[in-house]
Amino acid sequence: MKIQFGQPKIKSDTNINEVEIPKEMQNAIPTGNMYIDTLFAGDGILPSTAALITGLPGAGKSTLMMQLADAMTGAGHIALYNSNEESLFQVKRVVNRLGLRNGFIVGYDRDCDEIIAHAKELQTNNPEKKVFLFVDSLQTIDVKKKKGKVGRNLSKLNMQVEGTERLTMWAKETFNCAFIIGQVTKAGDFTGKQDIKHIVDCHLHLAFHREHRKGPEERFARMEKNRFGTAGCYHNFSLNARGITFSIPDVPDDDDEDEVSV
Repeated sequence: MKIQFGQPKIKSDTNINEVEIPKEMQNAIPTGNMYIDTLFAGDGILPSTAALITGLPGAGKSTLMMQLADAMTGAGHIALYNSNEESLFQVKRVVNRLGLRNGFIVGYDRDCDEIIAHAKELQTNNPEKKVFLFVDSLQTIDVKKKKGKVGRNLSKLNMQVEGTERLTMWAKETFNCAFIIGQVTKAGDFTGKQDIKHIVDCHLHLAFHREHRKGPEERFARMEKNRFGTAGCYHNFSLNARGITFSIPDVPDDDDEDEVSV
């Protein structure tokens, strides 16, 4: 991994107790959904987070990210949803179906630097707000060689690695958040290079329990990697035409089951 960021200035004898956490990273940002909050930092999403969101085909990756973008807009932040998997007309149809009231800013840039430039413009115009950038998806973005570099253009797989690095660098430098949707095969294997999982702070994966005892409730969202919280924890959820609803795992079937929509 080539990126170097977020490091304080230290001396050869600096003790970790002397390192001060930047004020921008001292408090997590609540999403309004306790299940999402606990999956990330425990009480929200920490500014500077870069997250990879994966899932089996049809698991609900885009749906969850649209619901989260809508929630962050409603909380007073800036949410930018850059879509190349679907046209904006299709995105709008999903927004209507889900009944999202707050919405989010949209884009369909393919070049990674142009996506970041759009996010920086929004940040400049709204300096008092946090920017949540959603990229749908990693496999669709293009990355140009850096100026001055010689040799061949980047392969598609290397573009994904370089793109993840640049999006992560943006999140770290600005204390904003980037959510990158990545594709997997029907077997659940990530289609990109494993380097990508090492670059990001969090890896949230949507999947199905192997034994389908309760139908749609057997879907789950599990945090595979988490630099800012606990990895391995998961929450069950159901997915229907109105979107994703989380529920407490292993709760007996009754009318009092605790459910929260994003």
